[in-house]
Amino acid sequence: MIPAAVRVGVFPPSELERRGALLTALESAFPVRFEGREAGERLDLGAVLDLGDGSQAAAAAATGTPSLSLAREEPAEDGDPLDHELSEDPQLDRRLRGARLPDCRLGAALRAGGLEAPAGAAVLAGHGGEATWVREGELRRALLAPSELDAGEALRERLRDGRSAALLPLVHFLRELTAEPGWQPPPPRATVLFDDPNLHWPSYGFLRLNALGRHAREHGYHAALATVPLDGWFAHPGAVKAIRESEGALSLVVHGNDHFGGELGQLETEAEALALAAQARRRSEALVRRAGVAVEPVMVPPHEECSAPTPGALRRCGFEAVTMTRPYPWLAPPPRSWLTRPDRVGPLAGWRSLDFAAGLPVFLRHPFVDRSPAELTLRAFLDQPLVLYGHQADLAQGLDVLADSATDVNRLGPVRWCSLGEIAAASYETQRQDAELSVRLQTNGVRVEIPAGVERLTVAPPAPDPERPAAGLLVDGRPQAFDEPLEVTAGAGLDLRLRVGDEVDVASIPAPRRQALALPRRLLSEGRDRLAPLLARAPR
Repeated sequence: MIPAAVRVGVFPPSELERRGALLTALESAFPVRFEGREAGERLDLGAVLDLGDGSQAAAAAATGTPSLSLAREEPAEDGDPLDHELSEDPQLDRRLRGARLPDCRLGAALRAGGLEAPAGAAVLAGHGGEATWVREGELRRALLAPSELDAGEALRERLRDGRSAALLPLVHFLRELTAEPGWQPPPPRATVLFDDPNLHWPSYGFLRLNALGRHAREHGYHAALATVPLDGWFAHPGAVKAIRESEGALSLVVHGNDHFGGELGQLETEAEALALAAQARRRSEALVRRAGVAVEPVMVPPHEECSAPTPGALRRCGFEAVTMTRPYPWLAPPPRSWLTRPDRVGPLAGWRSLDFAAGLPVFLRHPFVDRSPAELTLRAFLDQPLVLYGHQADLAQGLDVLADSATDVNRLGPVRWCSLGEIAAASYETQRQDAELSVRLQTNGVRVEIPAGVERLTVAPPAPDPERPAAGLLVDGRPQAFDEPLEVTAGAGLDLRLRVGDEVDVASIPAPRRQALALPRRLLSEGRDRLAPLLARAPR
């Protein structure tokens, strides 16, 4: 059931037009409706947003209406970044507590002073002793009012490393207003991902499988290896043993097909994309049979390239997700941002817990070298899984960079470290009432473990999304109606899958045109990577 929109009065009403694109984007992100109101017109409102002198927010809060007053216009230009220091107050979202979020516009605003914090008020954020965000009962006050979105600007541009101080209090307020009773998001999930390693030897450059597995277990993280299907012709027994003896700390996913340049970005037609995706699945399945280790159907495109026909073809060939640094990789990114052409994909690109490209879930990833703790904090706040990626060369100085990365993630609260396939399978929301559990899928297929005391399960239909067509529901492979109770047994596991109806049999898809140089090129690349430790030790 889609929750009713909360009516939020905007004071003064002129601000509704002045920030039209911003407020419209927020209406798309949350079940709210902003309404312009004159002073004193507070009837039938669920909340108040005061962009004036703050008097309307204070009056509404005195009557028990949740209210937010934004005191000062966000500066128009960037300056030197200052840390927006969030407190440990329990009224803050758990993932934000104690965070330091650099902001390039905070310094100019603070030159005029911070907010007054009366005795008894909770200071939620500030800098250098100056308060920027306080709360007194139902009244929240923040220093900065976010400015209007530029043409084609995505909302996520305002909640990123370097700029979040203005929008964060408003988003936090809207999340409090619209939290659906009982619905729980999936637990925070995280993994470390390496591009390129294969199983031809127990090591790959600076990456030694046995050492990585031990280190991952000791420090409580998971490491996924994105392996090239073309490399699946051989698996060294020592490499296979290291995967098995990692006790689930290491896993394999798919890295392109031949790794012939940015091959997934060069596919111009659906037929070409299906041919490559199907061959990648067949080769990966052959490696599973040959080595006896699982290869999860999650795609990591080489060189971050992926054409428009590719995501749909991957989904039709059974891939569960794709992970990249951009949500819509075939669109050229603006030079100032990691986001991609939000004017063509909407203002919520990169905002939701995950994006969909032609119905295929897209998990955003972030480098573990030169990582941004602020960016990880904001992604966790938006319920996005944390995928930290790198290459074997990033381990030239040892595994400490991975332990430090895990520490940064674990500071955000309890985190489930797992494989990319498990991240996809755990991407669902739950709501429990007595002996009945309701589930709402975020990805196309999940695995639900039935908790103790649960006797009935219902699956809520996903929200309508043109990027995520769904024709029906399968439970353990059998058709099931949405919202129809199903008798279940505590402790059992159920596979829930959205049925689209355009899946293909990968065995029936012809192989793509053979690239004569693919294998020699791949062998040269592998040789370069494997020689890296020797070259690093050689005298200059």
